[in-house]
Amino acid sequence: MNMYKPVDTTYLAQINVFARAKKAVRIQYFTDINEFITTVAIIKNLFEKDGATFIELSSGEEVRLDKIVRIEDKPAPGYDTGYFACDI
Repeated sequence: MNMYKPVDTTYLAQINVFARAKKAVRIQYFTDINEFITTVAIIKNLFEKDGATFIELSSGEEVRLDKIVRIEDKPAPGYDTGYFACDI
């Protein structure tokens, strides 16, 4: 597993807002093998494991926060709106 890069606290606060809302959101992220995944799920929980912070999705997936590219229309730090020019 790659070294964990802590997520900006402002973005973490936004993730917490989505988690508390308990509604399905569109989440885009990279897997450990660099697959780009788009899914729609409820963020059930935020938790720490092996020195990294993860979200647990209603689908059962666990996504490391530094692998998230975008949730709903909120790009993660390091990804601007130009990154999504081809994403419809």
